[in-house]
Amino acid sequence: MSGEVKTFFDNWLLKFGVFPEFKMRNKIGGAFTTGAAASNGKELTMLSILEAMLVNQMIVIGGGGAFGASAITGPDSPGIDDKELTAARDLGKRIAEVASMIKSGTK
Repeated sequence: MSGEVKTFFDNWLLKFGVFPEFKMRNKIGGAFTTGAAASNGKELTMLSILEAMLVNQMIVIGGGGAFGASAITGPDSPGIDDKELTAARDLGKRIAEVASMIKSGTK
C-alpha cells in the first residue's frame, strides 16, 4: 500500500494510542488500488489494506474484483477505462449500501 496509507494505519494503531479502544471498529471499508501494469502487485496491495482494516476490527466489503477495485494507470495505459471505473463505482455503491443498512438496522 502507499506509504501514506501505511503510515495512517500504523499511527492509528500505535502513535495515537487508539489500538486498545479500536476506534475504527465497525467502520466500513473497501480496497481501491492502481498499478502501472496488469500484474503489478495490485492484489497484494489490496490484501494488505484489507489486513490493516481487519486488524482494526473494521467491516471489510468486497466487490469490483476478487479483493476490491483496481485500475491500470502506468505510462502505457490510456488511463482508467470504463470497466475499471464501473468496478470502482460498484464497490463504492456497495460500501454505501452496507453502511446504510447497518446504520438503519435493516437487512
